[in-house]
Amino acid sequence: MDGHPAQRLDDVVHQRVRLGILTVLSSEPRVAFTVLRDLLGQPDSGLSRHIRVLEDARLVATDKVIEDRKPRTWISITEAGRAALRAELAALRSMMTAIETGGADPLAFAALLADEPGERDRERADLVISEVPEGFRLSRESAVDSNYQLMSMPAAEWGSHHSQALTFRSHGLLGGHFRSFTSPTANAHVMLVELGNAEGTIAILSALAPSNFRIDGMDPHRGFLLDREVGGKVGICWLAVDRYLVCVSMTGDEEVIRELLPQLAAGQRAKLTR
Repeated sequence: MDGHPAQRLDDVVHQRVRLGILTVLSSEPRVAFTVLRDLLGQPDSGLSRHIRVLEDARLVATDKVIEDRKPRTWISITEAGRAALRAELAALRSMMTAIETGGADPLAFAALLADEPGERDRERADLVISEVPEGFRLSRESAVDSNYQLMSMPAAEWGSHHSQALTFRSHGLLGGHFRSFTSPTANAHVMLVELGNAEGTIAILSALAPSNFRIDGMDPHRGFLLDREVGGKVGICWLAVDRYLVCVSMTGDEEVIRELLPQLAAGQRAKLTR
């Protein structure tokens, strides 16, 4: 007996955004990045990640050009991409035939078209910086759920963030990721949350106190350098990119914070915008 057509689905192609990209590109010689973004309802950073996956698999090609003195990115499908799309659609048609003849459960088929469980958690984790200054090492990390709870760390460690939870949830918190790094001279923490829309991230930034520690190239952002009750300093940079709001913070000596916090914030912003 032949295997079920679900076995012929390609994980690279089948993810709903990537399948949408290939479908749009199949009918046009090339499509502008901004057009794809608007058609598929994706933030710039999210669409960029999916295009990179397809590009690494040689299913699409990108062409970055300057038009009217502005940078523009064009995306086109390759022959390998067309073949992969045809194979994917053939497998889906076989599954539909099985449904229509009573050989499959429609709900099971619908589930195959949805995101994999935990996929968004993995995508958010990929958005949090992992490249850190020399001497730092990863000490802990956790996904953040839609209630603003750390999913793999004791809830008590997040108890002081009740007011943040209310704020984020009121702006349609979808989830996020938290990552900490440590070194002999300082500790660094990066928290990313995804809200329901870009307006929410700007609204939250606007509600924060004025910056007392400016970091060039981070706008829109808020930066703070504050005293800690236990001694030393804490440096904080809040920044917004599309629907993502990020807090990059460091504790330790002021000199170390002034040198390294801007580097970490710049690296995190680059991770979200490239």
